[in-house]
Order: sequence, then structure tokens, then C-alpha cells
Amino acid sequence: MTFRFPALALVVLTATSAAAQRVSFPSFTGPSAATVRNQIVGTVCDTADCVAATKTTTGGKPDWKKAKKESVQFFVTGSVVKRGKALSLDLFVFNKAGAPRARKSLPMDRNGTLSPKNLQAAMDLLSGAFGSKRAPPRPPDEVKPPPDEVKPPPKENGKAPTRPPDPPPTRVEKEKKAPPPEAETRGEPEVAAPKAKRKPAFLVIEAGVEVFTRKLEYSQVATSNLRRYDLPIYGQLSVGAQFYPLALVRDDLLAGLGVEFNVALAPWLQSRLASITEPFPTSALRIDALLRFNIQPVKSFPLVITPYAGLRTQSFTVSPLADGRRIDGLPNIAFVGLRVGLGLEVPLIVGRLDLFGRFGILPVFSSGEIISPAFFPNGGAFGIEGNAGLGVRILPFLQVRGSFEFSRYGLTFTTQPTDPYVAAGAADTYLGGKVVVRLSF
Repeated sequence: MTFRFPALALVVLTATSAAAQRVSFPSFTGPSAATVRNQIVGTVCDTADCVAATKTTTGGKPDWKKAKKESVQFFVTGSVVKRGKALSLDLFVFNKAGAPRARKSLPMDRNGTLSPKNLQAAMDLLSGAFGSKRAPPRPPDEVKPPPDEVKPPPKENGKAPTRPPDPPPTRVEKEKKAPPPEAETRGEPEVAAPKAKRKPAFLVIEAGVEVFTRKLEYSQVATSNLRRYDLPIYGQLSVGAQFYPLALVRDDLLAGLGVEFNVALAPWLQSRLASITEPFPTSALRIDALLRFNIQPVKSFPLVITPYAGLRTQSFTVSPLADGRRIDGLPNIAFVGLRVGLGLEVPLIVGRLDLFGRFGILPVFSSGEIISPAFFPNGGAFGIEGNAGLGVRILPFLQVRGSFEFSRYGLTFTTQPTDPYVAAGAADTYLGGKVVVRLSF
């Protein structure tokens, strides 16, 4: 293995120095393209006459007019593609516009490079292509006199000087004499072009299960006829969708402007009283409709900040039995109001594991039966909500998310001592978790 790379350099040297070919390497495409390009360029340009791609390409593509001006006879391009679970490099050599003069497909290692054996095969392909065509003469100002035209050193006393000729300049000395970097970069691989930014999703669909506890309790109660409500655990289904119409036609900041709609319901619940054997039909429902704006402050890092605003309706209803009996002293809840907040999503492992969360406020317009002539004629309500969780990406378009969820509504009442129900306020609290499957398109 120690002698393989000098052999590679010798193959390229014999193929290029004899014909004095000039070659340029436009940017390769595909995953790990910059790594394998740098590997090939670093080997070839140790001996070949390489010209920076910035002087021979337009829009990253070979430009034969520029190539002619720079006396470039060959372009070497590459495309990294995925075949099965492995990567493969398709290598092309062009000496004119149109079909390539030579091409070869080479398997790549897991680290995104060519093995010594496959790098040798790439050098064999290039040496064959370079040696099959003689270079046209250089421009006059670059033509060097052949060795036999170099004048011999003057003789001293009829004898040639004993000092041996100067050794050929080293690569470091060549680089010192080379033109400034802005004029040309010889033998150095170019900085890889940045990877294309991932196109924003235009549609996100979620479906999952929520598990909550619900507790309704009062403060400063002055009458004994109010009934608190405590449900240790209940489950409900949830579905949701986000739509970003501008992401279909653009990928700038406005592509993150969209709408969101969510529904969570549990129509199968039951409530019981110790004095009545028959259960009372119970249901929970939550509906959200929002405007949201996904903002990525740093383009090179997928941190997303999402302000949102919209409407929420959330109800918890204990219905009467078929004969009209109901649970006395227990009001039904039906909150309707705004939902305003800020979300955050940051990758812990880019492309694999995301941390996300949100916090919002819930100004309430109406509260249903609890603030009505039936219970408390005068009062108000205000809520807060939030979550925090992790998302694991299974596929580029598929993610599983788990989160802790909470929401709490605080109510205040204005009462008189003669009112049927007297209390200073109440709190309606929902604590639990959520697991969803998310699809992004």
C-alpha cells in the first residue's frame, strides 16, 4: 500500500507531461461530491497542469470559450449517486462539447472517498483520455524554448564549469513564482460549493394520540353546592395539518408563511356519581385554526422560530342521562378565544433528532355554562398553554414526535352573597402527553 500513490502520480505524469495537457475540474455533484473531487484533484494536480474552474466555467458548467482562452483541452466532471445503500462516482472526461470522451463508474467507501484501488482506476481513465490527444500550442507568451535551444553556460579557460546544473525547482518554489491567487490557482482544489439548501415543506400532516388528566377546582368557595371535577386519565385522538402555499413557488423567507388546523376529540368518555349507577355521557373537543410563520434566522443552521396566532375552542361536556338527570353543581365548559404564542425547533442531531417546544397565551371570549346565568353571571377567563418534546426522523419525510403538553384556564367571578353559587374563581387544568406521526412534503 505504501508504493501505490507514487505509482498513481507516475501514471498521471506520463500521460500529461508528454502532451503538456491542461485540465480543469468543475464542481462535482451529489453527496460527498466535494470530498471525492478534492481527492482526485489533489492527486492529479501534483503533476498535471490544472486550471482553476472559476476561469473555465459559467454557472458551474464547462465553458469551452473560456477553456480555449486558457488553453484548456480537458474538463473532468463527476456525479455522486446512490446505488442501493452505497455511493458511486460517475467520472466523465470531456475534450469538446457534447458526449464525454471517456467515462467510468467507481464505487465509493463509506467515508465518501475512493479506495486506493478505485483511485488507481480513476487515474488510469484520466491518463488514457489525456494521452489520446495532443495539446494545441500555447499562446506565444507562454511558449518555452525546447531544451536543445538553451544556450550552454560559458566556458572558463576553455573548460566547462565544474558546478553542476541547478536542480529543477520544487513545487514550493513554483508556487512562490506563480501569479497571485486572484489570477490563477494551480494545483489546489477549489473550495467546495455549499450544499443546496433543503426545499421548505409545503404540506405537513400529523396524526396521533393524546393522554391527559383534567381537574376543575374552585377557590374561596362560600356555598356547598359547587362540585369539583377530577378525571385522572383520559385519551383522545388528534389530527392536524399545516399548509405553506408560497413554498410551492419560492424558497425564501416568505416560504415559511402558512396556516395550521388541528382537531382533538374524545366522544367516548364517561362520568359517574357514587349515588347513580348509570354513567353520564362525556366528551372532550379542542379545535385550533392558526396563522404561523416559520423563520430560520441562520441559513446554515436549521433553527426555526415560529410565531403563531389564531383561534381556539375547547370544550368539556358532561351530558344528562336519557331521563334528564344530570350532575348538579357541575358546569359544562366551552372556552372560545384567541391563541397567540411562539414556537421553537432546534436540531440536537441534524437530520435525526429535533428538540421543539412552544408557549402561548389564551385570551378567552366566552366560557360556556360556567360563566352564564346558570352558574356565575359575571366573570372572565384567561389561559396559558405550552409543550416540549423530541422528534425522531425515521425517513426524510417521516418523523415520530413525543411531547409533554399542558394548558390551564384561570377564571374569576363577580358574585353577591345572595347568588346561588358563590366563589372567587376557578382553575381548569389539563396535563398530559402526546405522540404523533408527522409526514412532510
